[in-house]
Amino acid sequence: MPVRFTRDDLRTIEMAAKARKQTVSELVRRGLLVEAKVTYKGYLIELTAEKSESAGYESTGWITNQSSGFAIQVTTPGQHPTKDAALEAGIAWCKEKIDLGRTNRANT
Repeated sequence: MPVRFTRDDLRTIEMAAKARKQTVSELVRRGLLVEAKVTYKGYLIELTAEKSESAGYESTGWITNQSSGFAIQVTTPGQHPTKDAALEAGIAWCKEKIDLGRTNRANT
């Protein structure tokens, strides 16, 4: 499906993709799949739940500092029986990392 963007929209999208080290196509595809979007203490948490290789679901996504635009990719720990459980646990985990000041290395 063809989609048209204004020149300004495309610049904004390109900058967001660059900050996330993704192509514009990757950014748009992931953006369409985001299942949970939460703003918390100046950060934007965006997650999706995916079937894990072993069993259950895990959440993956981004924590973005809204003032700097700096984004880090995260895969939250744990296997969960449902998508909703994975998203809820993932959001709680991301908030904990933000509270602890560990958003520069969120996977630790």
